[in-house]
This record gives sequence, C-alpha cells and structure tokens, in this order.
Amino acid sequence: MKAKATIRGKGMVWILAAVLAMALAGGCGPLVGSGAKSTPSRLKLQGKIAVLPMDRASVRPGQEAPTCILTDKVADSGKIPPEVADLATSKLFGLLRGDPRFILIPKGQCMGFLQTLIATNVKESQMRMLQAFGRENHAAYVLYGQILRFRRRVGSNYSAKTPASVAFTLNLIRVRDGAVVWSHSFDRTQAPLTANLFQAGFYRKSGMRWVTAEELLSYGLDQAVKALRERLE
Repeated sequence: MKAKATIRGKGMVWILAAVLAMALAGGCGPLVGSGAKSTPSRLKLQGKIAVLPMDRASVRPGQEAPTCILTDKVADSGKIPPEVADLATSKLFGLLRGDPRFILIPKGQCMGFLQTLIATNVKESQMRMLQAFGRENHAAYVLYGQILRFRRRVGSNYSAKTPASVAFTLNLIRVRDGAVVWSHSFDRTQAPLTANLFQAGFYRKSGMRWVTAEELLSYGLDQAVKALRERLE
C-alpha cells in the first residue's frame, strides 16, 4: 500500500510539472482582472423587462475615453467596432429568448433612441430617456448594457503576444423611479497560467489555450445572464 501511495504521489508531481511546463512554453491561463461583479440582493420584480440591444461606450464631450453613461466606468482601449455590439446583442438576446419576463427590442426599433441617448450629456436626462423608453414599450424595467472594451487576441491558440480583453456593464433600471435595481460588470483579460493555477474553470469548455475576444465576450454574457436569473428566481 505504501509503495502504491508513493507511485501515486510521484504521478501527481509529474502532472503538475507538465502543466507548469506547458504554461512556460507559451500555454495559456485563467482570466484575471476585476472579474464579474453583481449586486447580491434578490429581485422581486412586477412587470416586464425591456431589453435594449447592447451599446458601445463612446467618447462624449469633455471625456478622453469611452465611458459607461450610467456607471461612469471608463474604457481603457480603442474604438469598439459596430459589429461587436451586434455580436453581443445576438448573444444576449439568444440567452433571453423564450423567457416571458423579457421583451427583446430589435435594433431597428431603437437605433435613433440609442444615438440620442449617447448624445445626451446629463446623466439625469439619460435616465429619464431610458424610463420613457420603458413606458413606450409597456415595460416596468429596462435592461441596458454597454461594451467598454473589446481587444482582440494577437497570436494563435497556443502562442499569444497580446491576450484578449473584454469589459462591459449591464444595468437593470426600474421605469417608475429610475432606480438601478441590479447591475453587473465584467472586466477580464486572459493571463498566463503561471499567474494563477487555480482559476481554470473557464477552460472546462474552451480547453487550455488562448481564447478569442469573441469567446471571452460570450463567456461574460453567459455569466451575466446567469447572475440576473439567479436574482429573479
């Protein structure tokens, strides 16, 4: 029995050594950064939730970088392409489709509204616009999200010069009084495995490799919707 235990122990050492060698050779690792954060309280909602297409944070007058209009979180990356918002919206709507609590608002129905919202500089006015949009769509709440960063990976699956990095916010606003009753922020950048060997949950699906920004965005929205549903149920 003692001999078997010794052999098993050596086996574990070899497995750990192999994982470390893989990382040092240019392997990939967990997602690090501020992570996903949500408000903890349960939500007892009365009424429907109108879901806006995902928006892109933009540089407003007096600002040096794209900033979330509700949370004032600042993006630290360059301009976000329009197709990224479409990709995020498709993913978000796909996760919520079929749930009777949500009203999914098509992009064409609110394009002008979103452009006006971004152009409005006063936060109180922006909130009033979101409230008015909710009332117009017979909703008691509005779910509004903004993409703050979308930086693509530079390199391949197993050797990346620059890792993918994604940040976004989601806010659930009560139409009646403009209160933000739930908020979620996601801010992740992939880092080498050697940074932290014990945060590999993301790789259960993707495998031990450098992920794309699209995959990171999809993962973040999965986590956000899961967190929201946990508060609603």
